[in-house]
Amino acid sequence: MKAAEKGSWRIYDEENPIPGYFEFDWLSSRFPDLYHEFAISTIGLVNKLHTIIDFSEMHVLDVGAGTGRSSIELSKRAKKVNSTDVYRSVINFGKNEIQRLGIQNIEYTYGDRDKLPFADNSFDAVIFSWAEPNYIEAYRVLKNNGYIIQMASIPEAICGEITDVLHGTNSYDQKIFLSSYPDEFEQRDNTVFSSIPLVGLVDVHRFTYLSKYKSVEELASIVGRLYGPKAKEYFTTRKQDTYSWRNEIRIGQVLK
Repeated sequence: MKAAEKGSWRIYDEENPIPGYFEFDWLSSRFPDLYHEFAISTIGLVNKLHTIIDFSEMHVLDVGAGTGRSSIELSKRAKKVNSTDVYRSVINFGKNEIQRLGIQNIEYTYGDRDKLPFADNSFDAVIFSWAEPNYIEAYRVLKNNGYIIQMASIPEAICGEITDVLHGTNSYDQKIFLSSYPDEFEQRDNTVFSSIPLVGLVDVHRFTYLSKYKSVEELASIVGRLYGPKAKEYFTTRKQDTYSWRNEIRIGQVLK
């Protein structure tokens, strides 16, 4: 899909938007600038990841990299980052962004997570940041002892602090979205990565991150287009320019 003109996402029918609310693949491919402005929580995920793993000598694959938020942050420490996506519009946006920033160690490639365009045993780490994973393909392109990493919000609060507001549920304690809420750590077996062979257990890190936006109006406009009027009203009523997420990073080392 060809990207729409920058900023065009701001004009839409709230009752019948096209693309519709929650249609993230369509929204990101049609309005990559909208998605890029929204995805600040990705910065928090990668910054936390940098405190766990030293990427300085690593060749990293960022699968479903979108407009490049995760790749850009990874490139600040990693030796080289290959970024893949299946939407030409977000690839073009990402390429323009890394060129604008003068980044030399990111290379964008068109690629499907189910058939990655890379040879076996090519990477030191494969990362899925807010992207649907294919663990088997990730295992194939990873070197022995390479890291497989999945990052997103915790499953029970996929829309961050407004999950219950949007869905009319009461699925979590609101305290987890306070910046002072403590980090958590646990280990799980390899079934969370489709039982691919691992050196040990999967490390799971959870932490709270506040994404700060330019203004209340900007945040309300962005989430209003993505999630609908309830989301817009939530931040407008509270005069809130931050969006809190309880994030989760899963890390395993593959055994070959």
